[in-house]
Amino acid sequence: MKIVVDAMGGDHAPRVVVEGVALALQHGLDPATLILVGRSEALTPLLEEFKLERRLEVLHAAQVIEMHESPAAAIRSKTSASIVVGMKAVKEGKASGFVSAGNTGAVVSAAQLILGRLPTVSRPGIAVPVPTREGPCTVIDVGANIYCKPIHMLQYAIMASEYAKGNFGRVDPAVGLLNIGAEEGKGNPLILEAHELLQASRTNYKGFIEGQDIMSGAVDVVVCEGFVGNVILKVAEGLATFVAEQVHAAFAAQPPNPAVKSALAVAFSQLDYAEYGGAPLLGVTAPVLIGHGRSSAHAIMNMIKTATNVIRYDVTRRITDQLASGSGAAPA
Repeated sequence: MKIVVDAMGGDHAPRVVVEGVALALQHGLDPATLILVGRSEALTPLLEEFKLERRLEVLHAAQVIEMHESPAAAIRSKTSASIVVGMKAVKEGKASGFVSAGNTGAVVSAAQLILGRLPTVSRPGIAVPVPTREGPCTVIDVGANIYCKPIHMLQYAIMASEYAKGNFGRVDPAVGLLNIGAEEGKGNPLILEAHELLQASRTNYKGFIEGQDIMSGAVDVVVCEGFVGNVILKVAEGLATFVAEQVHAAFAAQPPNPAVKSALAVAFSQLDYAEYGGAPLLGVTAPVLIGHGRSSAHAIMNMIKTATNVIRYDVTRRITDQLASGSGAAPA
């Protein structure tokens, strides 16, 4: 097993990526399983600083796709970009998976153009783990596909269920379909038709859930269209930042006792995106993990850890098998 890590991806790359790799190695990861892709001249001094120069394979990529660039145009024009070079290494069998905290649109575009979709998948989806009272829940899709059809949502449920089994140890993941109400008959035509498909599927489908139920732990997988999922994700991120700022401001005005401070630190750590190992792009031919642009070294380490879990559990093959054997297969 080898994983390509995009050393140039993210707001604080390449330093934070190299530091994250160093943390992963400190936690027992075999350096032979990693390939760093990026500008050699930028990586060499960092590898020396973290004493990794003789432990890691480096794949040179002369260009970088910046966060503000148009994904499709950048993929076409920057053929030597780290995302493109890394994806090609996976396509050629040099590695089993790809990890990046870079331009999300570019990672999605490159994965579909270079790796390709699984033959049974209509549209890949981004699956984001979110904290709940009962442990992580997987929300899919959060932006890869904003023009959803019912068959896409059925496939999202199947794919995310396999991911929840492999990465979170869910034996029979409960699936919910996000709607404006839990009652039968509510929702637009897309939701109502997707509901019918899910009821007839072999997933552990529990029916409609509402927005407030996502973090209750009522289900292990939440299915929604990409437009709605992306809005949910951004609102949750903004709310978490706002709450943290308010708490810090209150502490500055009146410092809490150590016990309260310690308890709150534990609570906030459970809401930290860095703990959940990035978001897999499910439905392409190899594992692809996408991280937040602001990813810390700790987040990079957990992304690599998640990639190893997905590869070891063989999530891609399991998705293919599940879709090919049931009603979730892609239409001709």
